[in-house]
Amino acid sequence: MTHLTLPILEDWEGLTLTAILQEKFHLGKKARHEIRMSQDVLLNNKPLDDWNTPLFVGASLSLPIILHDKIPVYEYDLEIIYEDDFLLVVNKPVGMKTHANDSYETDTCANAVQYYLEKTGQEANALAVHRLDQTTSGLVLFAKNKLAIAGLSWQMENRAIHRTYLAAVDGTWGLVMQTINKPIGEDRHHGSRRQISPYGQPAVTHVKVLENDNENNTSLVECQIETGRTHQIRVHLSGIGHPIIGDTLYGGSSRANRIMLHAEKLHLNHPFKGKEMNFSAPAGDDWVF
Repeated sequence: MTHLTLPILEDWEGLTLTAILQEKFHLGKKARHEIRMSQDVLLNNKPLDDWNTPLFVGASLSLPIILHDKIPVYEYDLEIIYEDDFLLVVNKPVGMKTHANDSYETDTCANAVQYYLEKTGQEANALAVHRLDQTTSGLVLFAKNKLAIAGLSWQMENRAIHRTYLAAVDGTWGLVMQTINKPIGEDRHHGSRRQISPYGQPAVTHVKVLENDNENNTSLVECQIETGRTHQIRVHLSGIGHPIIGDTLYGGSSRANRIMLHAEKLHLNHPFKGKEMNFSAPAGDDWVF
């Protein structure tokens, strides 16, 4: 496949290709220039020579695939939850980084996705739209090319992609729902820790208590985040006196050999198909609650 083909959606009616790439897909100037210079855009399978032509519902637009440099592959079979020409959702195992922080790291989830893409003969990138901590399992969204990463990253930055986490925490409490709106910043005394700080970045977490286990002094909670600060859920839950089980960095008990935090649900509006999509993945066999 050398092109990405998509139908003209209702809210693109009457827009030119330039407007769609810039206003709907949020594609950067350099990538738009690459597409223009390719002279390989098709409208209803015929070359589109005039980018000022208004496009209408019912038409089919085909764009050349523009890629970033590919990363090394890591031979690891991930659980693929969903895939299409634009994006891919995987269930990241606990203990695996989402993407590399240094050039020598080639055993991350992104490297494993790249392995899958090349194994299946796809001309595509493994571009993480967001990240999970290494100690957190669950759903991660990847884009496959420059067009997809632009549209999905814009949604992420504008809080249009919603993520829901499960956490097993120490202690029980009666509140059914609670919103934690406390800024998070670096801990000057501990390089890998974060802390609630008036000088930190805004952070909002919505917490819903699903189940209390009074006998074991444990609760199962669901967390939805509006922001994506480092260790956000871990810091917020610890800050209200309910640290996550296994999260000894933030005061959690050592009753589990992993941090009991799992990205269970993912919701987005597909920027190229115009439909809402919901994904879910259950916690693994190492879940203690």
